[in-house]
Amino acid sequence: MGHRTTSHRSLPVLPWYTACMTTRAGRWRGRAMTIIIILAVGVLCRLGVWQLERHAERERQNAQIRAGLQQAPLVLLAGSPELDEALDYRRVTVRGTFDPAHDVLLRNRSLDGATGYHLITPLRLSGSEQAIMIDRGWIPLALADEAQRRALPTPTGEVSITGVTRIAQRGERPADPPLTADRPRLERWFWMDLERMQQQMPYRLAPFSIVQEPAAADGGRLPRPVAVGDLGAGPHLGYAIQWFSFAIIFAVGYAVIVRRAMRRRGQAATPSGGTAS
Repeated sequence: MGHRTTSHRSLPVLPWYTACMTTRAGRWRGRAMTIIIILAVGVLCRLGVWQLERHAERERQNAQIRAGLQQAPLVLLAGSPELDEALDYRRVTVRGTFDPAHDVLLRNRSLDGATGYHLITPLRLSGSEQAIMIDRGWIPLALADEAQRRALPTPTGEVSITGVTRIAQRGERPADPPLTADRPRLERWFWMDLERMQQQMPYRLAPFSIVQEPAAADGGRLPRPVAVGDLGAGPHLGYAIQWFSFAIIFAVGYAVIVRRAMRRRGQAATPSGGTAS
């Protein structure tokens, strides 16, 4: 006669969850952990849904932008009510005279991989005391100084400009410094902040700017107008997939841990050996 002992291979399981399953206090902790995981999965799923909503909103905006860009230009004349509206992504045509003495530059603009500025020149509307800031296009860093910019050709006399309207933009970082008595004029801006630009202009500005459309006759001349497109799909769909993936990992991972712990409890409750004669 002899004794034969058989053993069961232990399934890998986190020790903290095994402890939670073996005592009354531990079981309460296990239930609390389950509630936390359920809440975490719920929050992650809600974040995923939120990103999907933002993706859908971006798609709707892009559809409106494309529709607006395909329309015939709206002709804005002195006294047009649209001159006091916040027009955005609307093709327009205006007539007036450029005022290069009040040029400003937009920083950190790139074209074909080269960093530079966008040259913004006020256009004084014909028959009006109002002006519109015109984004005439990109210039390289080397031409940013005022003396060098004066060598760039600026149309004289009354001109007709066709382009796409953009509403004012203001960001927190990087921030444009405030205008002060020691600095009454700011030449280089990070943002097209029309409200603050108004403080250094001798005439009233429209509540939107115009990005001048490129023309075949422009060739490679500077400044080089840059076409306006839609906003792009953005990162929201990718973010949504990430949040849903995290939720799945949490839910499936926790379910696996619970299942293994319950199987281990069952094995511990079953006699692990016997006597053979």
